[in-house]
Amino acid sequence: MPIHYHNQQNETGETRIFHVIENYEVYDGTLALAIDHLLNHIKMLISTAYLPTGENLHLAKQRHPLLRKGSMDLRSHDRILMADCIRLLDAVVEIAHLAAYPETTAQAAVELEELQKHVPFLDYRYDNDPYPSDSARED
Repeated sequence: MPIHYHNQQNETGETRIFHVIENYEVYDGTLALAIDHLLNHIKMLISTAYLPTGENLHLAKQRHPLLRKGSMDLRSHDRILMADCIRLLDAVVEIAHLAAYPETTAQAAVELEELQKHVPFLDYRYDNDPYPSDSARED
């Protein structure tokens, strides 16, 4: 995977910002959404562990029924997000199997819908994120 970085000035001096970039090529929209869901959780897990403050992170936590309870310590948040990531990864594999065949693509969409009932899409955005939110995407 390519890793790019740039330097950013802030109040404490210069900081390097690293971007780990990878494109995933899939041939089914349902599978693409499932992968996006998983990657969004991974992005939030990393931010929760690494930089646990910020308005965008707080807003994303409000979309999760367990994380919106502010009384837990950050390690509990990590564990909840890791459990979600495992469940999402398992679902990505299942949806990929279903999306691979025309006769089961409709079932892939049903599986994604069921998954989203149990693992909410958090729509976590970095500050100044240049990419549009998936919640605002065109179908």
